[in-house]
Amino acid sequence: MSVSVTRRTQIVGVVGDVRRDMEGHHYAEKCSVFGIREEELAAFHRHNLVTRPREFNPSRDRYQVLTSPFFAMKILAEEFGYGVDETPLEGRVDSDAGERRTCIYTLQAHSE
Repeated sequence: MSVSVTRRTQIVGVVGDVRRDMEGHHYAEKCSVFGIREEELAAFHRHNLVTRPREFNPSRDRYQVLTSPFFAMKILAEEFGYGVDETPLEGRVDSDAGERRTCIYTLQAHSE
């Protein structure tokens, strides 16, 4: 007798800009988080983080979170089991505001 196991995967994207003002001083004050569920947005609010928009809408694909991408990923990892399975994509962005690097992380959480 064969038993079928269904494995569900939830995928979230986190995009953040990191800039360096001086040697060793890196800044990433906000990030965009894609594909989150209502309970994941509520977790950011429990950590007193500001999100734009504040209210969950299932048709919304992106939320701006006023924290570093690393703290946002830490919350998702600790509370929902997300992990970074791949190296982030990154690229240099030159603008009038100065040079920065955009990093795109793909997080995955697995459940049976």
